[in-house]
Amino acid sequence: MQTIKRILRTDVLVEVPVDQMQLDDSLRESYGMDSLGFVELRVQCEEAFGIDIPDEAVAAGELSTLGDVLALVERLSGADQSPTTA
Repeated sequence: MQTIKRILRTDVLVEVPVDQMQLDDSLRESYGMDSLGFVELRVQCEEAFGIDIPDEAVAAGELSTLGDVLALVERLSGADQSPTTA
């Protein structure tokens, strides 16, 4: 999860400090992310974890909270590279 938090802070430019980010935080309301922020988050997660996030996942709202992003990355990356330790 630290990698996802780092991406949010350094690449997406979320102003919330990493140590204050919680799993149930809304990416839009809590972090002020807009559509470009979601695109950047998607690209950075794909690169960091070697996954492909399908358009359907984004359109279905599977990236609403920090916990949603973590769950999606874990599901797509499988057991080989867990984002909770990355």
